[in-house]
Amino acid sequence: MNKRVLVAFVCITLLIGAGVAQVLIWNVEEAEVIGQRYLQHEQDSSLSDLSEEDQAAASSLSTDPATFATHLPVVSIDTHGQTIPGEKIDMPDDESDEEKVESAGFFLGVSETENPDSPKDYYTVAADGRPTIATTFTLYAQEGQANSLSDQPALQTQAELRYRGHSSRLFDKKGYDITFTEEDRTTNKNLDVLGMGEDEDWILHGPFIDKTLLRNYFVMNVVGQFMPYIPDVRFCELFVNGQYQGVYVLMETVKASPYRTDLTETDNNSEETSYIVRLDWEDTDSSDSIEEFLYTILRIKNAKFEVVYPSPNVLSDEQRQWITDNLTDIEKALYSYDYDTFFYGYWNTLDVDSFIDYVIVSEFTTNLDQGYYSTYFYRDIRGKLSAGPVWDYNNAFDNYLEGSSTEVGFVSINKPIVLMLFKDESFTQGCIDRYRELREGVLSTEYLNSLIDETIEYLGPAIQRNFSVWGYSFDPNQVDDSNRLFPLDRNPASYEEAVEDLRSYMDRRLSWLDDHIENLKQYSHESAVKRYNH
Repeated sequence: MNKRVLVAFVCITLLIGAGVAQVLIWNVEEAEVIGQRYLQHEQDSSLSDLSEEDQAAASSLSTDPATFATHLPVVSIDTHGQTIPGEKIDMPDDESDEEKVESAGFFLGVSETENPDSPKDYYTVAADGRPTIATTFTLYAQEGQANSLSDQPALQTQAELRYRGHSSRLFDKKGYDITFTEEDRTTNKNLDVLGMGEDEDWILHGPFIDKTLLRNYFVMNVVGQFMPYIPDVRFCELFVNGQYQGVYVLMETVKASPYRTDLTETDNNSEETSYIVRLDWEDTDSSDSIEEFLYTILRIKNAKFEVVYPSPNVLSDEQRQWITDNLTDIEKALYSYDYDTFFYGYWNTLDVDSFIDYVIVSEFTTNLDQGYYSTYFYRDIRGKLSAGPVWDYNNAFDNYLEGSSTEVGFVSINKPIVLMLFKDESFTQGCIDRYRELREGVLSTEYLNSLIDETIEYLGPAIQRNFSVWGYSFDPNQVDDSNRLFPLDRNPASYEEAVEDLRSYMDRRLSWLDDHIENLKQYSHESAVKRYNH
């Protein structure tokens, strides 16, 4: 062999070897980071860890703010007499839009949908026209002691507040968006909450249609052990203006920050940028939507993409166009005839492992919204497009409002992006292998059932206190159509029945996947009747 050729060959081999070694090192480091999930029910003080006196106080079912005590953290919100904005309002149909606003008798905001066939949605706003009100947010959290409203606060700050959600905005038990601010209401304030890292934006999720109270806490903590950037979650009990509201889940939002989705920071003077986008309902009132991605081939009805990062106050027109062009290029490549070739293969632009995990989570939870609504994608400017962080499992495990989820059949195969990825046998085999791997660990039936049991034990008397306020919802005849499952016999009659429904559905679903996961291979085979057949 020519000496120069030999030297060149050795150099190339060393470079390739170094690259492979670096990938392996990165995978190990990433796995260690993902495994460090803080599980509140395991690491915070349980009722049995308190003194006998505190155990007695925290075991009381009293929700009177003067005598209330709990082993959980407590959040208290004071609106200072203001009505909380963000409530969805059904307006009369016999007036024009302008007349509706003028005759409503309260302050309204209008969400313009981009689909001309979709009606406008009306939401209440504050008296000054803002979508939020200034409130006082107080957190009580004494480690190893019972928490009450007479304690010294662990945190107290001004916070902007509004109702949140889409279908959940209509629930009797509301969810809240919270932003910590300075007195001027415009300067945001980053504060650490219960060890979840400093940030200004938080969510209070109120489990209501999910009678177990568990789904979001459960799924986030399971998935957070094998996918990065999954929002941290903490149970708490909530008071608003001195009125007990029940058990809530305090959650991180999905955003770019060192404590959440850790992306290379955007240079405001650069056209190219890291980004996070969300596919969600078309009535999410935002001017930061983009049309092109996933509309070229597959039009998502009543949904749109919104740029989450960079935020609207810093996102330039050039960056918006760059994000749009980048996503469009990825989509076009995915639907092209050379999508699986060496130079143009989808793996050059997609983080394949993240999409494999995304498939596993979709199949495990049978979350019918995933892939259409409340679905996030992110890309670091130095990396590839990734699926996630995953979000919103209130409707998972056969808890979908409009009808039962299937126990049989795959739910992700026709979802955006995944539809095309399953055409490739290597991607399909990756999903099968990953599922088998996770079933030996964090998705094992034994682990999942123990996590449910331990979480219920951790919540303890807080469950009964919650249903002392919301227990009427176990009777579907006492709530309207927005607050119950259909058909009506799907609504559990007790907390115990709700937990059993969750557990038994999950077990049946995993059993079916165990028996049929290999059948995913059929979607990789060419067929005369398959859409976009290669």
